[in-house]
Amino acid sequence: MKRRIVHEKVEKYLITNKTIAIHPFINQWGRVCAEIYEEDAVILVEKKPFRIIKDSCPYYGSTYDGKKDATQILLGRMCFPPIMIDTKLDIFFFPTKSPRKDSCIWLSQPHIDDIESIDRKKVRVIFSNGMDLPIESTSRALKGKLHRAAHYRSVLINRINRDLEKDKEISLKNNDWILT
Repeated sequence: MKRRIVHEKVEKYLITNKTIAIHPFINQWGRVCAEIYEEDAVILVEKKPFRIIKDSCPYYGSTYDGKKDATQILLGRMCFPPIMIDTKLDIFFFPTKSPRKDSCIWLSQPHIDDIESIDRKKVRVIFSNGMDLPIESTSRALKGKLHRAAHYRSVLINRINRDLEKDKEISLKNNDWILT
């Protein structure tokens, strides 16, 4: 798959359903910036990965803290919870370590196909577009975070689908009542 690499200085970026990973890097001036991996592009952004996550949340209707609190209400208290950016667009991210650490990588759960061990403390994340990203983590730890994010996504999607079915049933009942 061909990827275009955008080299111009990008200062603003909002996460979309095409965003698959947000990876930190140090620019030539020693500042932490982000490499954004999309389905068909790599974009360099002049912001820290955590700032991109925090800035994208309000665009989709809530603050980062609100989304973090919602996760913990549904799944219980945990370190480094997954974050639902937007359910309709299927945007769910999880951090590889503490989000406040500059070395934290954010991964999009729906875009991950597999996690393979490279050695004891390094894995390769394989994405649905065929791209892979080596990450310092144990396979067990990263798969646990991936499964927690998948569980959270499943709970929310099932809840939405149940509500849609109830609305459909109510609508059908109301139509039957009107027609008779």
